[in-house]
Amino acid sequence: MSKCKTCGKGCDGEYCFIHKPRKPLTSKKGFRLYAGQSTIDKYEEEMHKTVIMQTFFLQIWKKRPHKSEVSGDSLGSEPLSIFFHHILPKEKYPEASLDQENVILLTLDEHTNVENNMYKYEEVNNRRDQLKKKYEIH
Repeated sequence: MSKCKTCGKGCDGEYCFIHKPRKPLTSKKGFRLYAGQSTIDKYEEEMHKTVIMQTFFLQIWKKRPHKSEVSGDSLGSEPLSIFFHHILPKEKYPEASLDQENVILLTLDEHTNVENNMYKYEEVNNRRDQLKKKYEIH
């Protein structure tokens, strides 16, 4: 057993548990916690965006019937994020990300299908065309 370089107590390595160097904690999103103001700001910004999107989805959920706007299948009573599909992708068209006309309610399977093939459903295609005219996208 060796002694801690800092306090002289017995330890297994160069330092005791109290003085052993540690890596900073990370959150689930990969932002370092307590590592500096800029990383905390990024984490808070992401949390703020999430709250805004949840509130936006809840507004749509309260206004529309809880069924797929493609098939008419029931979506149940709980507003899961998977039911909400942005017709114009929010990353590519941030100006349309909080436009309720840009969101269509879909079942899990329909959402998966439209993510894999954006032209799969006629209703989505029609709405996309309307949105492109609205936002003057060619």
